[in-house]
Order: sequence, then structure tokens, then C-alpha cells
Amino acid sequence: MNLGSRVKGFHACIEYLEEKSKKESGSLVLGGRSMGARAAVMAASEILETHPEDGKIDIILVSYPLKGPKDTRDQILLDLPASVNVLFIIGDRDSMCPLDLLDQVRSKMRAKSQLAIVRGADHGMHTRPAKLEKDMGEETGRIAADWVAGRRRDEAVYIGEEA
Repeated sequence: MNLGSRVKGFHACIEYLEEKSKKESGSLVLGGRSMGARAAVMAASEILETHPEDGKIDIILVSYPLKGPKDTRDQILLDLPASVNVLFIIGDRDSMCPLDLLDQVRSKMRAKSQLAIVRGADHGMHTRPAKLEKDMGEETGRIAADWVAGRRRDEAVYIGEEA
């Protein structure tokens, strides 16, 4: 659960990829779920702070823990530059990332963001009935892959059936 360790893990992966590919064209894509999502944002911010020329970073944030026990964890999102693209994948029952609060934060962000909402999913991306969970996971994976490939940049996408 150590956030600092997770951020260092992202940096280690990025250094490996840079060495291996010698920075082939394309954007860097980081992602994580819950605390891993926070770590991805922090790592992206640190990369852009030390290497501003790398500017193009896409981030996939699943179950971003926007609402902490004592505060709202929005400042690191607000600090992301306009060169960053963010895909939020959030359950509509996620108590740590209420959609109304996320909408407020997204409206203030400089980074461009899109939203995929999983109907019936909580912070752990668990759905009811549980048998739908695998299907919802596969669908969010397809949406994320299309988003990374630039084939989907809709403002908001809903996954699953309305209750």
C-alpha cells in the first residue's frame, strides 16, 4: 500500500522502456487502479516536471480515489498540463469517486479527460449480479484499448445496462 513505492515502480518501468526503445515515436501510457491510479498521476507529473519535452502522456485511471478520509484528492489532477489525456473508468456506485464530484474536478482540469462509467460497479469494480463482472471487465479493457489507439475519445461512455 506504499504510494511512494508504486510511483518508483512506474519510474523503473519507464526507464526500462526508454532504454529498450530509445524513445520511439508515440505517447507514453500509464495506468492504475485505486492507489495505483494516484501513483500513475504522480509519476506522470514527475516525468513532465523533469522532462517537459516528453509532454505527451496518456493516463488510464480506474477507480481513482478522489475522496479520501480527510480531503479531496483533486490537486494532482488539476496540476496535470493540457498535453496529458486522461481516461477515467469509474463505477457508478464508487463511494471514493462520486460521479458528481468527479464531474466538478474534470470541469476544472487543464488535461483533457474522458469518462467510462460502469453501471452497478463499486470502488473494487464489483458488480451485481457478480456474473456480469467478467463481461464488464472485458468491455472496459476494450474501451481502454480503443482509447489508447485513438479510436475512442467520447466525452462519456456507459458500460452495462441501466438498472
